[in-house]
Amino acid sequence: MSEAKRKANFLDSARMFVAGGTAGAVARTCTAPLDRIKLLFQAVAGPGTSPTAYTGLFQAGSKIIREEGFWAFWKGNGVNIVRIFPYSAAQLAANDTYKRVLADERHELTLARRLLAGACAGMTATALTHPLDTVRLRLAMPNHPYSGAIHAAAMMARNEGFISLYKGLVPTLIGIAPYAALNFATYDLLKKWLYHGERPQSAVANLMVGGASGTLAASICYPLDTIRRRMQMKGLIYSSQADAFRTIWAKEGFKGFYRGWVANTVKVVPQNAIRMVSYEAMKGVMGVAKSKTDT
Repeated sequence: MSEAKRKANFLDSARMFVAGGTAGAVARTCTAPLDRIKLLFQAVAGPGTSPTAYTGLFQAGSKIIREEGFWAFWKGNGVNIVRIFPYSAAQLAANDTYKRVLADERHELTLARRLLAGACAGMTATALTHPLDTVRLRLAMPNHPYSGAIHAAAMMARNEGFISLYKGLVPTLIGIAPYAALNFATYDLLKKWLYHGERPQSAVANLMVGGASGTLAASICYPLDTIRRRMQMKGLIYSSQADAFRTIWAKEGFKGFYRGWVANTVKVVPQNAIRMVSYEAMKGVMGVAKSKTDT
């Protein structure tokens, strides 16, 4: 590979990273209220909450406004943006990069390779940003003792050990791999079916495709996400992912794995749609060279 080609590839990778981070930050900020409600539902068994504290989407929203104020919907969103920028940047840019690497000599991808690229992209981004996700969850809980993200991380490291920042990492990696694989592969294949690689693309149609692919992936993988959140919570001790599964099943039944699913689904549709379309738009604005593996 020539020096000019290597330089062009590096610049494209850098631009994809910035485009992915910007798209993720915009999408997550727009849907932060629904994300907070979802977290409260999932962590309903945690400290400071009760099984009857949040009974429905609108009831939870009203309760948050009444007890904590309107801006409480964005509690922890500062650290969320700090986390989501590198996470979304790494995930989206990595997915494009993995697809280019895994493509055959004709720059074509089989379904298996699309799924592998998405899974690897999800795990790459997650491994880089998991501590920030754990801190964000703690800050989203009502009556938490932290003054901010740095204070929360310092207290966790001092009182619970540095490893507490990585609570739930294994189930997170296990959960994100199928989610990212399904999400990216479904998005690509739906667009391929819709446009046949020839028709002009529509932003509105792509928003719908992004929402559909995100909803499908999130619904299938939601139980793993619930187990991950529970394992991150202070005071909830599970010896393993299997132990968390058995405990939730025994105490709460099947519904326990889908606490907050409605809020999550309502959140995922616009979030995934905005992120995917924003990423493609940002790549165009930043002059990223289009590859045949891109949809």
